[in-house]
Amino acid sequence: MKAFPWHREALQRLLADRVHLPHALLVHGPAGIGKTEFARALAAGTLCESPRDGLACESCPSCHWFSQGNHPDYREVVPEAAAEEEGEAEADAGKPEKAKSLVIKIDQVRAVADFIALSTHRAGYRVLLVNPAESMHPAAANSLLKTLEEPPPNTLIIMVSDRIARLLATIRSRCRLLALPLPPRAAALAWLNAEGVAQPEVALASAGGAPLLARDLAQPEEAELRRRLLGELAKPSGADALTFAATVERASVERIVYWMQTWVHDLLQARLAGGVRHHTDFAPALQAKGRKADLEALFALDRELAEARRLAAHPLNARLLAEHLLMAYNRATSGT
Repeated sequence: MKAFPWHREALQRLLADRVHLPHALLVHGPAGIGKTEFARALAAGTLCESPRDGLACESCPSCHWFSQGNHPDYREVVPEAAAEEEGEAEADAGKPEKAKSLVIKIDQVRAVADFIALSTHRAGYRVLLVNPAESMHPAAANSLLKTLEEPPPNTLIIMVSDRIARLLATIRSRCRLLALPLPPRAAALAWLNAEGVAQPEVALASAGGAPLLARDLAQPEEAELRRRLLGELAKPSGADALTFAATVERASVERIVYWMQTWVHDLLQARLAGGVRHHTDFAPALQAKGRKADLEALFALDRELAEARRLAAHPLNARLLAEHLLMAYNRATSGT
């Protein structure tokens, strides 16, 4: 597992003295910058038996097992839904499909208790990755606390979080914190170009500088959704809430809320500072809408969008939610 170029230096610093690695590391930062890949590269480097320049050699038996996903001294704890997305969860044939959990359950944490307690297979480190850490059910977090308080020797627990404030304070206090920032713009654009992303500057700006998110947002279906939604938001007469909402599917709600959030942030920035950050290709429309917008109503809409984004993974009615948010947007930007 290779780290992204913008994380290599931080990874080398950590692995330069593997003997003094912390027992628990909380890796946090913006979504879409490669924190999970960083954590896996750290795990691979920690387990590697012949490290090169502090990093995993990618050729020893440990690295081979890690690359195959069956290293005996490595475990990942993720929500069932995330495991399914990565192809790690298999449905039982002939049984009705159950909704996969979006949280890490206490049973999942308890299931790795033996892995933590027993001797390692290779007489080296054992590594446990919990990702995303904020998805732990409170009971699961409390169960993990026991291990964090008294970890066995040669144990590294890596937790990854986009939203560190949602973690229990007791969890945060027992970890060394490692903040990963947005990568330099030049490095991010170079990577996006190498990935073949169309209009990388636009994609990176719309993702707030996060390159992995930019790559995802540049996919044809995502780009088309963005084009349609921002086209509605940019209309001088306001969005056609009823018509647009009628086309909304549940799977697209989370992204619609994201696009609306970033659009509102740009409206506020255009109004207060004169520039835009996310949707530079819509700058003239943002400037025009920003001049007419009601600041108080925009801030209220921003708070409502933040709450909607928290619940977007399981909306009760996707179309009603989209209709409501678009109508609220029209009221905030109507200039009346």
